[in-house]
Amino acid sequence: MSKSGTYISVAEDQEGKNPRIITDDLGLLVKVGAGDLTLDAWGVNKVSMPISLFHGLWTFDIPQSQWFMYENGTQVYSSTNIVSTGGIAELTADATKTSVMMESRECPRYQPNRGHLFSFAGWMPDKTNDGIREWGVATTENGVFFRLKADGLLYAVLLRNSVETHEELIDTSVLTGFDVEKNNIYDIQYQWRSAGNYKFFIGDPSKGTSTLVHTFDLLGTLTSASMENPALPVHIHAERTTETVVLNAGCADITSENGIVDKEVYSSAYSEAVSVSTDDPVIVIKQPLQIDSVTNTRTMTLARITVKCSKKATFKVWSTRSAADITGATFKAVNSGSYIETDSTDMNATAVRATSVTVANMKFITSIPVEALARQEVDNPYRGRIEFPLVRGDYLVITATAASGSADCVVEWGEQI
Repeated sequence: MSKSGTYISVAEDQEGKNPRIITDDLGLLVKVGAGDLTLDAWGVNKVSMPISLFHGLWTFDIPQSQWFMYENGTQVYSSTNIVSTGGIAELTADATKTSVMMESRECPRYQPNRGHLFSFAGWMPDKTNDGIREWGVATTENGVFFRLKADGLLYAVLLRNSVETHEELIDTSVLTGFDVEKNNIYDIQYQWRSAGNYKFFIGDPSKGTSTLVHTFDLLGTLTSASMENPALPVHIHAERTTETVVLNAGCADITSENGIVDKEVYSSAYSEAVSVSTDDPVIVIKQPLQIDSVTNTRTMTLARITVKCSKKATFKVWSTRSAADITGATFKAVNSGSYIETDSTDMNATAVRATSVTVANMKFITSIPVEALARQEVDNPYRGRIEFPLVRGDYLVITATAASGSADCVVEWGEQI
């Protein structure tokens, strides 16, 4: 029955499944959904099937495989101000570490003509302490997020090209029993398409559901994109002004509404006839921190590594985020259309090969033993379930150990463009 009391009937197929026509008691077609674009070109009702692109939990720790941590603007790999406690992530901005931030490694791609949804749960004690707390999706250049200020009020914020184009007060009086100091749910839904609206939702304790509390009504009002890059990481930030502020994060998710698992573009790099003896670098792949002076939000996913050596050898695969672990390299873009870089002179004659690497400081990934002159391929052992993403600032390093051997290597990957 509809809200007005009109009875709704559904015509089904012979097995009582798959509704075909929805009508009211007068036999009139009932439109499902808002607006006029609710049917496809053949008159079939459109439906939306959400798919999660990224999610985060902090049950035991802050996983380095998923999250970056920053203290006073510097990336750190352990922190006493960003910790897992009681199944949540607790961020504390105090007199020593005045700014603390968590950022997801991945920047899930916005999919055009699909809705994009950020979902979060958390609470912020001492809401009027002098500082700010933010949660949403953002880089330093673009973003959309909630902000709690020292007045104890919530704001909706839109960031474009490093400029806050909107900071608007959220009227929480439409919620019954809402308290930002108590654990609650928060969502940001946006159409983007460069022109669409942004909607902010907060859980209403009296209803047990999310309620629309604010909208950026941008459709048909701009002469630019509302954000210059909608593929954004989760952004959770606490910053002290004169008093310590704490942000407790329960979980986070980025979902594409009616999206799919994103397609990737193939790319590769190779290195030939590299002299090796003991853990000598054969090829290094670099994901730059920035593209044209802005945050690099493109993820590459490692697909396959192929190696060969003139002598019996052991190849090893490593990752690092420290340029200091790599000596002597000059990196150049692998090819036109890709910003990923390599030290291989076979890919770019102006590149310079790394002369040595400090594997003691790197994360070991896998080992590939090969017989002399035998080619060996290593693929992802569990495609679709295990992924190996390389993001802004990551280096992939392939080394080889042999008795004065000559080594070849091919690295293949997909890029989220």
